[in-house]
Amino acid sequence: MKYLLPILILNFVFAGEVDQYLAWNQLPNDESHYLNKLFNEEIQAALDEINKNHNDCSCEEAAGRILKHFGIGLNTPLEKQLKSSTQLDKYPPNEIHISERYKKSIFRRELPFKNLEQYQDYILEIQIDEVVNVDGIYIGLDKLTHFTASGFLYYKIYRLALEFVESKEAAIEMAIAIGIYGEKYILGKIATGVFSFADLESNYQGFLFALDLCNAGPTHLKRSGKGWELEGVFDLRNYVNPFWDESYNPSYYYENQNLSLIPKAQAVLQNIPDYCLKFQSDRIQGIFDYYDSMAKPSYSVKYLQQLIEKGELPDPSPFYIRTICEE
Repeated sequence: MKYLLPILILNFVFAGEVDQYLAWNQLPNDESHYLNKLFNEEIQAALDEINKNHNDCSCEEAAGRILKHFGIGLNTPLEKQLKSSTQLDKYPPNEIHISERYKKSIFRRELPFKNLEQYQDYILEIQIDEVVNVDGIYIGLDKLTHFTASGFLYYKIYRLALEFVESKEAAIEMAIAIGIYGEKYILGKIATGVFSFADLESNYQGFLFALDLCNAGPTHLKRSGKGWELEGVFDLRNYVNPFWDESYNPSYYYENQNLSLIPKAQAVLQNIPDYCLKFQSDRIQGIFDYYDSMAKPSYSVKYLQQLIEKGELPDPSPFYIRTICEE
């Protein structure tokens, strides 16, 4: 469990959230090629370090080290690099002033005093992550950290759990339980007032990537005279899916106070209807149709839905724009 504390505590107050609807004003272009290039460079750097200092490690240990190389806290160096990049097409772009960035955010409330509004804008600037396009799927940059850092955590928990449980399925559910704990308490409810199901899916896909590395996945590890090498080229598109998009896989928003001092539920329910006209446009309907055509729920998505139906997880359906705009 020593890997849990850094992820749950590091950068505690500054856990990122995404407002997918802001990006509907200016949908970014596909950046799969750019992101894949960066990921492959980092994977190779991790392999160079492994072969230099841990050449005799197992494939499973090498897979964990690759994910760990990206960082095990929030706001990993790769995410920070992408946030500051002027080459990456994202929304909001760096040049849009804060007052323009967040005045239409679903999290923003009308406040009686200017200093309170300034504080709210400051917190939103810290917490709201930019949206990028991966093969026509729009995701928050925070999801890339979930993919690597939380994917690493899932993988470590899974490997430990296999020593104590009777099935791989039970071990997977123990890994997912760690992600649920983070969203239910420290990283979600307490830090930002959001339980993000999209975060949990990106966590799970990072875990699948680690498994693929040693199970002849689309990109996997092989032994050579030089040590561990990557067979094939890593492609983020093998793991990003519509359930990473929080407009398609909605979050649950808590109304109680959180560390950002910005309760979410009432604001979101008041503001989402403002996006119904945009949602009903041909452009956004086309995106949702594309998502519907390719959305294959992972084991995690199905398992989380079972927990929702049992009342063990909060039900995000009241915050789903499809439901809101049909009423």
